[in-house]
Amino acid sequence: MMELDFIKGNKKQFLDFFLSKFPIFHLSNIFYLDLKYALKYYLLSNHFKVSDAELEGITDVFINVMVSDGTFKPVSRGTWMLNYPDFRTKKSGKPVL
Repeated sequence: MMELDFIKGNKKQFLDFFLSKFPIFHLSNIFYLDLKYALKYYLLSNHFKVSDAELEGITDVFINVMVSDGTFKPVSRGTWMLNYPDFRTKKSGKPVL
């Protein structure tokens, strides 16, 4: 499946796109529908058109890839924790003026 290979080959670019559309950060929860729609719009922005059935399959396989490489940690059915230190938020404390 060409679309899945494209996403897997551009994981960082996809995660940056995901961050631009949804409020995700290191150790935040990732929800299935948010991920599914982020994948859909990422593919559309890169000139791939997929059916809803294809999108479901791509999403499921991509989740398994992300879990196996440790980027997603399962929390519950349909929810994962993002383990991606590049998206770490700034330390809490007094804001800089």
